Amino acid sequence: MKGASVQNFSEMLQTLVADSSFTERELQELLGSTDSMHELLSGLRAPTLYEATLLGAFFKVDPSVLMQGKSPSMGVSLRLGAVDGISGVGAVVEHATKLLSVDRITREWGFEEPVTDLPDFSPSRKWNYRQAGENTAVRLRAYLDLEDTEPVADLTGLVESLGYPVEYRSLPNDVHGISVPEVWGQQTAWVILINCNDNWARQRFTLAHELSHVLQGDAGQVIVDRAVTEDRGPERIADSFARNFLLPEEALESIFSAHRPIRSHGQLADLVTDVMLTYGVSRDATVYALRETGIGSIDPNLLDSCARASVADMMRISGRQQQWLEMVEVAGRALASERLTKQTLDAYGDGLTSFEAVADVIAGGNLDRAETLLRDAGWEDLASA
Repeated sequence: MKGASVQNFSEMLQTLVADSSFTERELQELLGSTDSMHELLSGLRAPTLYEATLLGAFFKVDPSVLMQGKSPSMGVSLRLGAVDGISGVGAVVEHATKLLSVDRITREWGFEEPVTDLPDFSPSRKWNYRQAGENTAVRLRAYLDLEDTEPVADLTGLVESLGYPVEYRSLPNDVHGISVPEVWGQQTAWVILINCNDNWARQRFTLAHELSHVLQGDAGQVIVDRAVTEDRGPERIADSFARNFLLPEEALESIFSAHRPIRSHGQLADLVTDVMLTYGVSRDATVYALRETGIGSIDPNLLDSCARASVADMMRISGRQQQWLEMVEVAGRALASERLTKQTLDAYGDGLTSFEAVADVIAGGNLDRAETLLRDAGWEDLASA
């Protein structure tokens, strides 16, 4: 943009803010800083393509209008006005769009990792949200030839095998996960970000929850799974899907039969910890499933006691403390998408992508960190580092 265009943008943005119910504080959260907000409102600079895309979705205005006719290149789907809970996660979403860009480019160059295609898979559209999630979970398990009692041991690998990169990184404290789509012609690609600071069971539930959004094709430029969310249809479907995909009722019945009868706190702790470690679900999800299904008609007072007890104590009582420690130690560990890392490094090795793109994928954009990681892995020719 030239000087006059920048001033036109500034005046347009001021008008949008004045004519809307949004506050400058919300605009500041969207853009990520007070400085960015003031620079754009005062006409000191033009918006980036990313900022124009966010503002367009925020104010339900075509981003090309904000860019004075220059079309945004950010690939994220521009279903305007459907941005879901974007405030406070702008930088994370910007990172996700970079991952989507690298994914698209490397696929177009022929470096796509094998994909388990789901051309004939159709999620349930039942009006009953709980049943819709459960039915979709049953259909996906059948489609993937997973037995009803078979645990999903490598959920991350499974989701990535469907073509959706998954990255574990630090997210804001109230955010469990984020999924961001990008439309390529007739195809919609997604990238999923999971909060690495959550415990392993929470991470698995969140990932299954995000997978539901992908399978359902839920509308929205960005879907943010917060600790406290509105009780809306897509969220209820996603929660039901996650519970039933990770822990089908048949699996719960099978494992219960091996522990019956349940007449004491110790027996219930043994059952619950077995379910947790076998199927990778939380204590709360396990207790919820036992209540919801009514399997075994367990004394509600015992379930209440279990829900209040320390998970660590329950693991100790059941003799599974060491297994539990091995599971929880992964919390806080940031992990790049293995799928996208392979695609990007293959393209980089052939000189078809930049070192910056590699850094975006394996080190959150940190060039020095990316160089260290590659050299530790035996890469010597880092021409762009």
